[in-house]
Amino acid sequence: MKCPSAPALTWAGRAQPSHRLHPECEPEVISMRSHRWGRIAALLWVIPALLIPSRTLLAQGAGKGQEKGAASAHANRGPGHLPMPEKPFVLPEDHALRLVSITVDPTYKNLLGLRTNGWLGSDAGESIVLSDKKSLWLFGDTFIGPLSNGVRVAGARMINSTIALQDRTKAPPDCMSFYWKEKDGQPASFFPHQAGTPGEFYWVTKGIMLRGELYLFAFCISGDTRSFATWREAGSALLRIPNPLDPPAQWVQKAYPLQLPAGDSFHSALVVKEPYVYLYGIVQPRQTALARVRVDEMVNGKLTEAYEYWASGPEGPHWDKEAKHCVPQFLPINTECTVHYEPAWHLYTCFTYDAFSPEVYLTTARELTGPWSQPAPIYWVPEHHFFSFPIISYAVRQHPELSTKPGEIILSYATNVPESMAELFTEEGKNLYVHKFLRVQLDLNQGPN
Repeated sequence: MKCPSAPALTWAGRAQPSHRLHPECEPEVISMRSHRWGRIAALLWVIPALLIPSRTLLAQGAGKGQEKGAASAHANRGPGHLPMPEKPFVLPEDHALRLVSITVDPTYKNLLGLRTNGWLGSDAGESIVLSDKKSLWLFGDTFIGPLSNGVRVAGARMINSTIALQDRTKAPPDCMSFYWKEKDGQPASFFPHQAGTPGEFYWVTKGIMLRGELYLFAFCISGDTRSFATWREAGSALLRIPNPLDPPAQWVQKAYPLQLPAGDSFHSALVVKEPYVYLYGIVQPRQTALARVRVDEMVNGKLTEAYEYWASGPEGPHWDKEAKHCVPQFLPINTECTVHYEPAWHLYTCFTYDAFSPEVYLTTARELTGPWSQPAPIYWVPEHHFFSFPIISYAVRQHPELSTKPGEIILSYATNVPESMAELFTEEGKNLYVHKFLRVQLDLNQGPN
């Protein structure tokens, strides 16, 4: 059923008129008091395929089993304070690129900090350029509530999605305006579940603009929104928004189910290279894979029936209509990253990670189809050392629209606590579940390759 077009909406910048949403179009809001753990526990326990690490990296050129020797997802679940490396990482001498520097970004470090107007942190953190001045940011499970001396107040509600609009002509953090909806006077997810799609709510993680229309990809999750123990991955959905340049309160949302085999998803990373959209994802048994669909067909309403998959065969890799024998792509395996083409280098880059490990890796390829280079660590996430309890780091994304010069890359990553979210409501944990930003400078390696 299509939702009415006048949803209730909260803009965290200033008060907005309330436009009520029809009740059956909005899932129940989540009370933190009845909810021990949000998105990551569900990912770990309910849909472990999304975050189970692949800690032993596949040797370059091998094509069998991307998770050979994968360690248990509990490998780093001892106390916090993991020892930091003695020296910063450098790329191998034969790597196509040279790591010049990597630091906490001085401009964007507070872009997504806790807000006194209710927005108290989230994950995902996908940015999508809507126009020459405006970007959309997508967030997953989000705490909404008050702060006390800079610390989240226990009892904050968790909703499954929020968004922000960034005015790139303004300096951070004042360039951001956050939005969510309301139901019965309480915060509610910006993207309500729609009839005809699996599950009861969405985790919207990726999106692209095509010919003036916004296309968003979401995991569909089934279960009681107030009890993570009931959550199950139910599939994926595509949300189309034909009017993304209008105020968010006026957005028309229409969701469509994406028919894929159980456990498969194709929205880890998206690349538009006309005449195709390329979609990186995961297929079972667990490995990364690549699909593509023609832009014209996607705009005309075609869904997974129009997908082609990069597959191996007796005569070599080829595009196939079935997601069988897919050619493995980058490592480590994850469901939230960015693949970006840098014209000056003639290279595609992807920064990957293992949620339970402190390293952020760089892998590159000459072609969208690969082969991808052996992942090389470039950064050690310091939060794994600073806290007295174990944490995870994930959702590493590039934001090319924020870069100011060749070779400069702005990265963000999310952090969280895998055991209990109680630590997020303490003085020690107030800076977790808050996106961190890095400024990376890379150059072409002029040495031997």
